[in-house]
Amino acid sequence: MRHAKLEDYKYISNISKELHIFHVKNRPDIYKEASKTMCKSYFKELLNDEDIEIIVIVKNKKIVGYTMIRYIEIKNMDLLNDKFFAYIDEICIKESSRRQGLGRMLFDYTYDLVKSNGAEALELGVWSFNEGAIGFYKAMGMVEKNIRMEKK
Repeated sequence: MRHAKLEDYKYISNISKELHIFHVKNRPDIYKEASKTMCKSYFKELLNDEDIEIIVIVKNKKIVGYTMIRYIEIKNMDLLNDKFFAYIDEICIKESSRRQGLGRMLFDYTYDLVKSNGAEALELGVWSFNEGAIGFYKAMGMVEKNIRMEKK
């Protein structure tokens, strides 16, 4: 595990595209096909953002997964308690590298990292169709915090 570098862009972009294709397949009403899911200039901005960490997991000298973590601080709001937490914007293991314990390793590393950086909690959002991910997150000790619903 290590922090991402600019030269990791191509690998992270390819894994991100796998995830995007999964979303397109399951929610074509929201997601559309795209040749690129992340442009290099945006990736560079993320790497330079002090509130974001991108961690990659490497196996046999190849990046097989990543997570993008955003630190969020809620402070001095009338209706909310102060809180400093981390939010996983994206976490993904390359499809061909799944079921090898790598997701668990990446998640555990991420959790330990954000806790060592003072985060009170680690949060994320997951689509209800992604039953595999939901099961994984529950196995990692996560619990439902809220439910978002829609009616068409």
